[in-house]
Amino acid sequence: MPQRRGARKIDEAFEEVARLSGLNLPPTEFYSEFLKKTMAGIEAHAGAVWLRTPQGFLQLQTQANLDHVGLDKHKNARQCHNELLRQAFQTARPMVLEPFGHTPMMDGGTPAGNLTDYFCHIAPILVEDKQAIGLLEIWQSPSFDARMQRVFLNYIIQMAGYASNYVKHSQSQLRSDKEQVWLQLEQFTKQIHNSLEPSEVAYHIANSGRKLIGCDRLSVAIRPDRKMIVQAVSGADTVERRSTEMKALQRLCNAVLEWGERLVYTGTRDESLPPKVVDRLDDFLAERSAKLLVVMPLVDERDKFKDKLGEPTTQKPRTPRSMLVMECFEPPAETAPIIQRLETIAPHATTALYNALELKRIPLAWLWRPVAAMQRGLGGTTRLIIALVTLLVVGVTAAMILVPYPLKLDANGQLLPEDRRWVYPTREGFVHKFLVGPGDKVPEGHPLAVMFDPRLKEEINQLTGEINKEAAIITSAKTRIANRSTPEDEKLRLQSQIKQAEIKQRTLQQQLSAKLETNNVDADQAGYFRLVAPPFTAGFTVQRNARWTVLNTDFRENLTSKFVTPKDTPLIRLGNCEGGWEIELKIPQKHLGRVLQAYTRNGGADLDVDLLVTTTPTVTYKGKLAKSRLGGAAEPTRDDPNDNEPHLTAYVRISGPDIPAAYQIPRDQLVTGVEVHSKIRCGDHALGYSLFYGVWEFIYEKIIFFF
Repeated sequence: MPQRRGARKIDEAFEEVARLSGLNLPPTEFYSEFLKKTMAGIEAHAGAVWLRTPQGFLQLQTQANLDHVGLDKHKNARQCHNELLRQAFQTARPMVLEPFGHTPMMDGGTPAGNLTDYFCHIAPILVEDKQAIGLLEIWQSPSFDARMQRVFLNYIIQMAGYASNYVKHSQSQLRSDKEQVWLQLEQFTKQIHNSLEPSEVAYHIANSGRKLIGCDRLSVAIRPDRKMIVQAVSGADTVERRSTEMKALQRLCNAVLEWGERLVYTGTRDESLPPKVVDRLDDFLAERSAKLLVVMPLVDERDKFKDKLGEPTTQKPRTPRSMLVMECFEPPAETAPIIQRLETIAPHATTALYNALELKRIPLAWLWRPVAAMQRGLGGTTRLIIALVTLLVVGVTAAMILVPYPLKLDANGQLLPEDRRWVYPTREGFVHKFLVGPGDKVPEGHPLAVMFDPRLKEEINQLTGEINKEAAIITSAKTRIANRSTPEDEKLRLQSQIKQAEIKQRTLQQQLSAKLETNNVDADQAGYFRLVAPPFTAGFTVQRNARWTVLNTDFRENLTSKFVTPKDTPLIRLGNCEGGWEIELKIPQKHLGRVLQAYTRNGGADLDVDLLVTTTPTVTYKGKLAKSRLGGAAEPTRDDPNDNEPHLTAYVRISGPDIPAAYQIPRDQLVTGVEVHSKIRCGDHALGYSLFYGVWEFIYEKIIFFF
């Protein structure tokens, strides 16, 4: 008899639950009655229904006597129970665990087990694609036979099937609701795609979408750069972004943007949300007490990552460009349909907002729209391209002919002091040694080098011997005159001889002094003479106590012990680096005609020169080129044997009151021999001629002149 009563209770429970699954009950009411009747059919001790949240987590939907099971009685009992639920939901298979039983370890974490005194029966609630959307959990007393526990498991599996039927029935009801709003959705879609202005699209989505969904307020946020901003709110013509309510909404949208998932708030706090999202949600709810809030990021398919073949990958989509925020202050008992309608309009809103934002991001969109109108007016792309190319050619040609532009001619040169001098030997001879080195500073008259000339030694010795010979003649004549026995007529002759010898001696002494002074002969060593620094040239800027600077560097290696002549061999180059400076410029002969014409057109005034010093290639300086500073003849460059084209040497002034101080080369950049690139300004000419001067000259010389 007890077995018959138990079978009758089970049959009654099946009938009642089957009837419940066909009714249009709200989920809360259905699952509460469903659990009561399921437990009553087998006289279960406790039970619970767990459902999947939109974020993919299990949430307790309803329970009975769950606190009396003893999950908090033993250490880690609740953690093991949570892991048991997770494994059952993940595998979507029914299971039964005896008291203090465990399942095999899956990933090395917390073990899944039943640390209570009751049998735990779990059955998944499945949908058509065999995907679990929830769990039915029943706790049964261990007083029943072990074979009966298997019967109980089959019982709750069938009950979970009735719950699946309820879910399918609810989903079919939602589909019928979708069909009812199809016409409204079609009109909504046409309306939001009529414009490509983001603000207009957002306004239509907010106002028309609110009516279609049936919510209290719908807001649209877009991301023009890095952060979301609220673009439109249903029922409002403008958005007051400075208000505390809109600021809180924007902060919530940006928190959800960082999280990357959809936020669904149904009136209860979800601790599984990220802390930042929870904080921003609390701040917003303090301003707007919505009982149903959905923040849905909108990601277009074109914004997802794709592989090399163009197929979408499994990577996480890129950051959403827009969001929908739905609010209900008094939501219906069943919130699934309203959320379903939001999900229905979301793809259409995503596409419309994506297109509008993409067009907004196009550079110079204000220019391309008139071009598109012109294309339609001309009758096609080909005609538009022909017209644009024609206009471009005509415009460029007119600019090349009519627009004036300065003609700048290239020339290279080097920095040099204005007062500079090559020191040549005073006579031919051998270079014995140099007394200065590169970069030494010496005053005028300072010895520079010692040379030796054997012929100079012979000349000095010869003059010295002749002087000594005349001195001996004078001494001998004076001795004979002093002798009393010398006749008077002889004394007169000797006195005449003394006068002639003295005259000759003075002449020879003057010749010797001149030779010694001219050659700076070393008095201690006959034949050795010195080269000294010359005096500074009058007319140049000479500082007080100025000194020459040795400019060249390789004279010791190349000239020591070499035989040199005064005409062919310069020894040392000196410059007054403390005085004025200039640029020695080599102007190619092909530019001379234009340079001379520029002087004529400019009334003979100095030409402006742009200077680029290689030591500071990022700064442009100015200089002046006077006509009087042009050389008299064009000659090939001696320093570069590969450049056979003649050049005219000119000297550019780099200082003066007519050159602004900001464009003068700084004193610390003035180094002898530094290369300088220059552009000589030869007045304004046609833009085409100034830019393609070399091409024009080549065509005229090689083609036009030939014919």
